[in-house]
Amino acid sequence: MRKPFFPLFGLLTTAALVLSACNLPIGSAISETAPPTSDVIAPSATEAKPTEVVPTDTPTLTATATPTSEPSATATPQAPVAEVVRESNCRTGPGALYKLVATYQVGQMLEVAAKDLGGGYWFVRNPEKPEEQCYLLAQNIRISGDTAALPKFTPPPSPTAPPYFTLAFKKFDTCEGSEYAIFTVENVGSVPFRSAYIKVTNQKTGKSVEHSLNAFDLRVKCVLAKNIAPLDPGGTGYVHSPPFKWSGHADKLRAAIMICTEKNLKGACVTQTMDIKE
Repeated sequence: MRKPFFPLFGLLTTAALVLSACNLPIGSAISETAPPTSDVIAPSATEAKPTEVVPTDTPTLTATATPTSEPSATATPQAPVAEVVRESNCRTGPGALYKLVATYQVGQMLEVAAKDLGGGYWFVRNPEKPEEQCYLLAQNIRISGDTAALPKFTPPPSPTAPPYFTLAFKKFDTCEGSEYAIFTVENVGSVPFRSAYIKVTNQKTGKSVEHSLNAFDLRVKCVLAKNIAPLDPGGTGYVHSPPFKWSGHADKLRAAIMICTEKNLKGACVTQTMDIKE
């Protein structure tokens, strides 16, 4: 019985095709490439998708009126004024070396314009000439009104002057039955005075009394009424004699007064002499 030859024939045919393919030129091989892929990368299953923002209702702010209180009435600060309590010279600067502008009597009311940086004077307006202003000694006036907003002035440079003073007889007074003489002195120099010497001589009898002082105090009877030490430039002080046994009213007296820039009659000293007779 003859066996079928188809299987063997198929194998031989396949082998012949393979061998023929190997003999083809390399350049004639055709390779098929896959088409280019898109740049868009699909999200992976684990990548979160953008969350869609769902608009929500935003609460509306309602403007509310803030209650305001009625404005309170505030008192207008009183303009500062100065009342003259002692006769006082008003000058272009704080001191007797400056030019005299006016002399004000007790009771005069003046508008205060400023305060002196030194603190011993106030700057006021001359009521007769409002554009004219001058310095008044603080101890000679009484201030009223609000001075907080007032400017403070630096005084002009003072004229240079040697130590000097003006001298005037004030009055006789008594202490324990004895009379003594009181003199007024004003420092018109450029430096303070710190001591004084006084000698009062009865020109009829030749008798005299004398003593020295380290202050320029005001005395009333036997009592110290006001202490003044030192006597600053522009200031007014007092020199009193020791008590004397004779009557000052009956006899002609001569007073010699020396004032010095240092205590115990040291420093620069100035002397003046005057006759007294009432």
